[in-house]
Amino acid sequence: MNDSIKTRNLYRFEEVYFKNTTFSQSLSMNILRKQAFRVWKMFGENKKFPKIIAGRGVFYNGRYLSYSLENNICLARNQRNIITLVHELTHALGFDFHDKKFVTVEFNILEKVFKKNRGELELTAGLFGVER
Repeated sequence: MNDSIKTRNLYRFEEVYFKNTTFSQSLSMNILRKQAFRVWKMFGENKKFPKIIAGRGVFYNGRYLSYSLENNICLARNQRNIITLVHELTHALGFDFHDKKFVTVEFNILEKVFKKNRGELELTAGLFGVER
């Protein structure tokens, strides 16, 4: 499976699976930074904590998207939520591509920090063709 298909499948899974849940609810930057610190304490050992800002994001395919670049995370207004934060933190941890390693770390964070059921994540992700 090529990288663009892996990315599309993962984005679609995140969008649909977490829609209308607390994970997709808009939160303040203060709350998001506190949640990021919780994640970093558990997964970011010996790595510099990223700077997390509220920004415009990057315009792509008709909308602004959040991004992680060089230990900086920019959260676009429409994506200031837990699932986007977890996704961008996974990038900040050093996982650039949306491959099996990325998904494993993202799911580890969701399971261990946010108490999501791993089996449910795996099953649903499989239905979306997410590589795991």
